[in-house]
Amino acid sequence: MRNELEDNFSRALQSMVAHLIKNAEKVPEPVLQNALEFEAFTWENLDAANKLKRLRLIQDQTDPSSEVGRHMKAYPHDFSKKRYEDYLTLLRLYTESLAG
Repeated sequence: MRNELEDNFSRALQSMVAHLIKNAEKVPEPVLQNALEFEAFTWENLDAANKLKRLRLIQDQTDPSSEVGRHMKAYPHDFSKKRYEDYLTLLRLYTESLAG
């Protein structure tokens, strides 16, 4: 069973991926693949070290200086911008929890 932080991050990641798909943005492969793992409930079977490694790949592809980050910053709807800010916060918190 996933912990609350992992579950919240999963929803935020999947929401961001759905936004990118809907708005014709390319979803970076590591981001899409790991979102699909959450959706298939296979992420929870990974050990903490593997999760942390994957989170760092996701972070590289979605941080504010990335193509995804630039898209979200330029997006005209405040709701989507807020969801991205929430996503970044959850990504940071979840990564910190696994890093110890």
